[in-house]
Amino acid sequence: MNVFTKIANTEIAEAANLGSPSKDEAALLRRKDILSRSTNGKGFRTPAKEPKVAKDGTTRGQRKRAARAVADAKVSEARSPEFLHSAARRRLEA
Repeated sequence: MNVFTKIANTEIAEAANLGSPSKDEAALLRRKDILSRSTNGKGFRTPAKEPKVAKDGTTRGQRKRAARAVADAKVSEARSPEFLHSAARRRLEA
């Protein structure tokens, strides 16, 4: 290996290193090219997180929907008219 190959290898290694950005415009373009080729031009993507699950195997949203269903079941829709709002009483009369 000659001196020129060593210099070229260090420049390529520095261009591919993400931790030390270079001030040189050509090095930045090489780095962009290397990263683009390594991801086939699609960029980096992090997958979405799975929802946190409680001990009983339900998510927070499922527990909230279940609690809302229980609370809605406790509300009686057949109230006597004296406890209804005036607009609701008018709808019953019509």
